[in-house]
Amino acid sequence: MQTRQSMLRGAFRVAICAAILIAAVAGSRHAAHALDCSVPLQAVGPIDPANGFPTYYQDSKNLALQPCLDTVCDPTFVVPDPSAPVSFPGNFPDEFFYHRAIASMNGPNGETFILVLGLTGSFSNGVPADGQQIVFTRLRVRATGLVQGATYMVTHPFGVETLTAGTNPPRLIDFTRDIGRTSLAFGLALNGDVGPFLRFATGATPPPPGTIGNPAANQTVTGSACGTNIFRFEGPGLPAGGVQTNQFSTVIGKRLPRCGDGYLDAGEQCDDGNVLDGDCCSATCRLEPNGSPCQDGDACTTGDTCSTGTCIGGPPPNCNDGNECTVDSCDHTLGCQNLAKPNDTPCDDGQPLICSLPDTCQEGVCSPAGGGDMDNDQVCNHDDNCPSVANTGQADLDGDGIGNACDPVDATVALGEATVRRSSQPAQPNGRIVLKGTFQMAPTEGPFSAVAGISVRVQDGLGLDYTVAWSPGSCADSGTMIRCRSESGWLRGTFWQRPSGPGQYGFHIALSRVDLHDMLQGPVTVDIMHGDSIDRVGTLDACGRSTPAVKVRCRAR
Repeated sequence: MQTRQSMLRGAFRVAICAAILIAAVAGSRHAAHALDCSVPLQAVGPIDPANGFPTYYQDSKNLALQPCLDTVCDPTFVVPDPSAPVSFPGNFPDEFFYHRAIASMNGPNGETFILVLGLTGSFSNGVPADGQQIVFTRLRVRATGLVQGATYMVTHPFGVETLTAGTNPPRLIDFTRDIGRTSLAFGLALNGDVGPFLRFATGATPPPPGTIGNPAANQTVTGSACGTNIFRFEGPGLPAGGVQTNQFSTVIGKRLPRCGDGYLDAGEQCDDGNVLDGDCCSATCRLEPNGSPCQDGDACTTGDTCSTGTCIGGPPPNCNDGNECTVDSCDHTLGCQNLAKPNDTPCDDGQPLICSLPDTCQEGVCSPAGGGDMDNDQVCNHDDNCPSVANTGQADLDGDGIGNACDPVDATVALGEATVRRSSQPAQPNGRIVLKGTFQMAPTEGPFSAVAGISVRVQDGLGLDYTVAWSPGSCADSGTMIRCRSESGWLRGTFWQRPSGPGQYGFHIALSRVDLHDMLQGPVTVDIMHGDSIDRVGTLDACGRSTPAVKVRCRAR
């Protein structure tokens, strides 16, 4: 005689083939499984020697359900002799449930709809007998009164089915998908499509003690991984949006009490639906000490701590990024947000205001106003009196007495200022680099443009070497001004034609959320690359730190 163990080994040898066959048969008779919201069951318990079935099945939410073998969890439960105790195989049902949920509804023109979901125990030959035990998941949809041959979309807690009505009334849709109907191959049901288990959410009649739902009263449920705890039918002959119900008339499930299933049982101080430490309820369902660190799920609190099993949020984070051209706020999901203020909002870039026009915010950066001192010569215009009179107030990198803007030989960047600021959040990319200056293009070089891309490289005396590159698609060229920005919006550059003469340009570059390991130290070198060659290079030596040392500013002497 075969032992149960030998029969189990034989069953598992054919289990995979059987599972494929079952899926193929279901798929060949009905249309596509349009959306799968199911999450596989996580575990199957040991075999009960009294009846040969698993003692439980556990879902992804740590909820374990036992066989329902009484009329408390299933009023329709029946055995050959109801007056005698349940015994295997003589006084045992030919079908029982670990889990079952049923919803039904009517359409406006007499249509009927029914949804059956379950994890069922039964026998391959339909009669209780050792070696014939099977456990399978079931998804069943039935409907009458539909348009023959029409296609319908059915939404349920575990996904969406696209089904075609038949031509033999009254039951025009009769769809069933069973997974796991192989004797003793109990692991096949883990990969069924009815998990996690549905639980009672709201209803006039609460579930019987020790169960997860009411087996004979309307109720709403929870558990769908997609949040679709409903039954909906859409298609020809039905109202726009279809017909839908969130009421389930039957929810069957007998709990196996265990820590982490979301139910407070005897011996537990708490049960938050998981077996994790650090959330005020420990992995063994004990209250964690008051003051223990935790996360309350709110990105706008810091230093959260436990208090009698509840995570209490601490003070809000410091979202001030030190940039007056951003609006600092906190999103309870995303955390600190620093959004650019509207363009032309007044601001102060920290330089002496020698012109009547104030600085304004542009794309989240404080920029000198048009018509100001764009050539950095401390005169409130763009004019360097070229070519007859040299402006000694303008930078002169080649030392010939003629300012760079008036001297084509000075094919360099006249770097007027470089500023580096570190934020108070060292765990994040925390730096901000601002560069201001001018440069000139020779007539043979053509206009400065973003056609081939623009990149900027910043280096200093401590080993800083940071490069940002803007592709042509990242820049907008108005003809007199080029604005470049990264996809995230944190790396911005503005280049404009100066009215002081042809080929003369000013620039303002702001690089935020840069990973700076130290503060800036001279000399500071900036390369502006136009296409695939270095067009201009500029250097500053005079650098000074602020107090406290959160900012370094380097300026032309």
